[in-house]
Amino acid sequence: MSNENKIEIEKEIEIEIENEKKIEIEKEGSGEESKGEEEKEQNTEKEKEKGGEEKKKGPTKEQLEKIKKKVQEREAANEPKFIKGADFSSFDLEDYIEGYHGHTRMERLLFIAQRSEIHQQKALKMFIEEVKKTRNIQKYRKIVEKYSDVLQDEKSLDQKWIDKTLKNSANTYDSLESNLKKAKENVNQEGIREGNLQLGHFYFDKGDLKSALKYYSRAKEATSDPIEIVDCCLAAIKTAMEGKSYSHISSYLNAAQKKTEDLDISTNGILKTINGLLQLTSREFKTAAHQFIHAPGKNTFEYPEIFTSLDIGIYGGFLSLATFNRRELKRNILDNEYFKNYLELVPEMRDIIYNFYESNYTGFVEGLNLIKPRLLLDQYLSSHVERLYIRIREKAIIQYFSPYLTVDMKKMAKDFGTTLELIEIEVSNLIAEDKLAGKIDQKNKILYGTRINKRSQTFQEVLNFGKDYRRKTRALLLRANLIQNKMTVKRPRKKVMMGGENMNFMNMQLLNLMRGFN
Repeated sequence: MSNENKIEIEKEIEIEIENEKKIEIEKEGSGEESKGEEEKEQNTEKEKEKGGEEKKKGPTKEQLEKIKKKVQEREAANEPKFIKGADFSSFDLEDYIEGYHGHTRMERLLFIAQRSEIHQQKALKMFIEEVKKTRNIQKYRKIVEKYSDVLQDEKSLDQKWIDKTLKNSANTYDSLESNLKKAKENVNQEGIREGNLQLGHFYFDKGDLKSALKYYSRAKEATSDPIEIVDCCLAAIKTAMEGKSYSHISSYLNAAQKKTEDLDISTNGILKTINGLLQLTSREFKTAAHQFIHAPGKNTFEYPEIFTSLDIGIYGGFLSLATFNRRELKRNILDNEYFKNYLELVPEMRDIIYNFYESNYTGFVEGLNLIKPRLLLDQYLSSHVERLYIRIREKAIIQYFSPYLTVDMKKMAKDFGTTLELIEIEVSNLIAEDKLAGKIDQKNKILYGTRINKRSQTFQEVLNFGKDYRRKTRALLLRANLIQNKMTVKRPRKKVMMGGENMNFMNMQLLNLMRGFN
């Protein structure tokens, strides 16, 4: 059993024991309301003694087995599963992972291992190599124990590496703690900042993300230099992203963005891209797309601890295709000279966008199918791919049909690389959701469009606007004349006992006058 499981089991035991104590105390307390203060004090002392005995005794075997079962069921429910129905044979793992460094390299390898069966063994072996470059013994143990059957040669723990890492970590910690202590004694602000920053790096490398964030926060508070503040914020953001602590990402991102005037173009671009990833996790797809496509400057940049230049091209292009209309796509993507540099790094995504814009639907669909494996194995996009693919196909179908009054659905199915039955279902859903104005001839398999006479519709809108304008103008003139002739009615502060009927009559006359005038 792994250390994390043991910790979870101990927590469960403590919670259950506390709950049982509360129940017993409530039961006893309900029958002791009439007793005196001395008896209550004696009872509380007895309860404390009982609680102490319970703690000494610990949980029974039955309780342990029950809690173990709960933990195993919870882990099984949260266990990532292989993606079914996707062909990952064309996915080049080594080429994909080459651009990433540090912890994000490990996280992406683990993500792929948990979702692609054919890449699992290779990804896990590469993960073991990477994790041994860090101090994260806990994660190393957990993965080796969990995937011992898959790892084969690496299935046994490397005890020599563990002992060496423990010894090295202890010495490094003592040295860093000593340096920070000296800096505090000498009131050296630069030394305090550097000491906290190095301790943050130490804990991040060790896998203790909570402690790492604490020291990064202290390092940020120990300086007023904009560049140093942004460095601390980026380190904290990197840590929070690994722990999926989105509230911390947002707060540190806001703190860093306040210093954008003092930063170079690349650093500003990095912050915008991180904001795009944050918006992506919140399913704000269009906002995320704008962040990615407006992040680039004249020269390409990347931050391999989180993302690469290829990621900017893929995220920006894919999200734009799903959320932008045709005009926005041309303005923000095709005419964006800076973003084109990133699209050139991902020719598959570039061709998809150009084929969509030029209505080459066969090439468009083939390109989407070609790039899909990479998108499904991306830790930020994976959970959104199917939803966004549906959006993109819907846009393509609507655009395909827009110039015509009738469309042969057999040819349409061929152009979209699908069967007649499936394209019919897609089109039927669009018609039912009022996204497409048309009717399907089930016998001849022809889609007929229901066209609105835009000329008469525009003419009617103009007439309605004129009537509305006339009504409002007349009402405004009436109000001005009433005010000028002092015929306004003010609400009395108290009820009018005499003359109330005359007042009501006058109000009614004014209302009738206004209705007739309108």
